[in-house]
Amino acid sequence: MQEQLTILGISGSPRRANTDLLLAEALSAAGGSGIINTEMIKLREHPIEYCLGCFQCNEVNDTLSGCKIHRDAMDILTEKLIACHGLIMASPVYFGGVTGQMKTFMDRTEPLLRYAPEPRGCALRNKVAAGISVGGNRNGGQEATLQSMHHFFMIHDMVVIGTGPDPQPGCYLGAAAFSGEHPQLGSQVKNAVEKDTIGMRAARIIGRRVAEMVTHLNRNPSGTLGR
Repeated sequence: MQEQLTILGISGSPRRANTDLLLAEALSAAGGSGIINTEMIKLREHPIEYCLGCFQCNEVNDTLSGCKIHRDAMDILTEKLIACHGLIMASPVYFGGVTGQMKTFMDRTEPLLRYAPEPRGCALRNKVAAGISVGGNRNGGQEATLQSMHHFFMIHDMVVIGTGPDPQPGCYLGAAAFSGEHPQLGSQVKNAVEKDTIGMRAARIIGRRVAEMVTHLNRNPSGTLGR
């Protein structure tokens, strides 16, 4: 019997718009095999407090798991991170990098780093990860935003994947899209990324690549899936 594998999508956009569309496209492609379960988390719906850098989450003499200071949405999101097999993070470009919502989320995963006590220490190690970014300008910081997420993945010792063998992926580091419209156009900006066929296709490629690697890494010698 095959285990149900899970890919978690994290949207760092404060708005319901292009980032969500790209992430949904990636997750839809990832779930196409039928053995992958997907879930999207929109950080704007889950208030998260700032990490204080107190490192109390790394102390072994306290039974409270995770953060010792804040009781907020990260209590639930941390459990989802531990349980998932793959992670796709998506952020619009804000001043050449990820949004404040995404950065706060990243900072609050400190309890899952190598310094933390078991069973949370290195909890994200060897999980598959990929990034998606979207900017209002064609070369508006999409790659820098992806690299910021890649730094996060690598610090957690995750398996970072790119766009694979596709000859024209649009972006080698992940899915990078262009919203292509100006704010003066009002509501037309909301779903403008749908006009970027290369960016939308890149999101589908990333979804399939994460699903492919998740399946590969969780296949045991007998040919069935296992943790």
